[in-house]
Amino acid sequence: MNANRTGVAAASAALLVSHFLAASIAAQTLFSTEDFRADRELWTDPAYYLNNTIEELRGMALDLDSGGMGSGQIGRARSYGSGGTGRVGAMELASPYPFASAAEHYAAWFAEADGGTQHTYTTMPDWRGRWGGGGDRIRGGANPASFVVAMLTPQYQEYLVQDMKAYTEGRIWGANSFCLPGGFVTSVTDAEEFIVTPDRVWILGAGNNRNYIRWIYTDGSGHTAEDFRYPKWHGESVGFWDGEALVVYTNQIRGWKGGLDEFTDNLETVERYQRVGDAIEGEIVFYDSEVFAQPVYSKLVYNFDGETRPELRPLYNTCTDTNGPSTKVYLDERGFLNERLPGDSLYWDATDPRPWATYLNISDERYARYLENLEGERN
Repeated sequence: MNANRTGVAAASAALLVSHFLAASIAAQTLFSTEDFRADRELWTDPAYYLNNTIEELRGMALDLDSGGMGSGQIGRARSYGSGGTGRVGAMELASPYPFASAAEHYAAWFAEADGGTQHTYTTMPDWRGRWGGGGDRIRGGANPASFVVAMLTPQYQEYLVQDMKAYTEGRIWGANSFCLPGGFVTSVTDAEEFIVTPDRVWILGAGNNRNYIRWIYTDGSGHTAEDFRYPKWHGESVGFWDGEALVVYTNQIRGWKGGLDEFTDNLETVERYQRVGDAIEGEIVFYDSEVFAQPVYSKLVYNFDGETRPELRPLYNTCTDTNGPSTKVYLDERGFLNERLPGDSLYWDATDPRPWATYLNISDERYARYLENLEGERN
């Protein structure tokens, strides 16, 4: 990040924050009590959020700390306290299926498909190309935030309301900011390529600072035996073909942020995908009884992108290419995410061509001082 630009952004941020706080104190209509936890009976009332959707609440803080400069998301920014457009029941979030678990769901569809379709390379559906899209309601869609809260168990209602309150105050936590993995839901919504073969499918995606890959085994081998299971960032996926439709069952997912808000290691999902013209249409059902009052559902749509310019090909990315390691980002005295600059304590230069040499030089100096101090203590 350019130091001059950062200085301007910091000054602008300070001015914006002071105006923001003054305005919010004078005319606050969101989360209006000192402790949001005392408002539990209001959490499922659309008026408590001024009828805003989750994404509209998030938009109130978007770019606040950089004065609208730098992220390219200013078009989604909204004034604090703006009224929302949420419509109760605009998109049904509850699963339309009668199943209580992902295992039951998958087994039922497997039986309906008579054990699945055994494809060869010549009969495989053609899913080649670049795709873009995601879920239409994974974050609640056009429903007011209250509708989403009602889908959660009491403890996770509290977690989500706390998160939404932070959104509106400019305190947005994101895995990207700390160079942490995006987790399972991001691997679903950011899919760009579907590589299909008779015995497995790969779903790939690439972002500005990370890459995603999912392996889906359609060879009938099933999930790993119980004694060898453990939570994984993208879980472990198996599937079968029902004609030209791919059905996927994923378990062993590492609990993280994503979806309606967050999920636990108990999350399991069932997905279904099929190419329809220039789109891959799908759906996903989330099963996590610790988090959801009932299984949660979203449609998935990935549209074909016919642009084939070489410069648009996916690249391998690491978070340090853009953000630096997690120690570069920290919570400042206001509770906002901020960034260390050259000269600051714990700053790490992401453009350093030989970071190992920098590390060794600093390590040599510190170890030498350590030995000197140790010798001084002995004498």
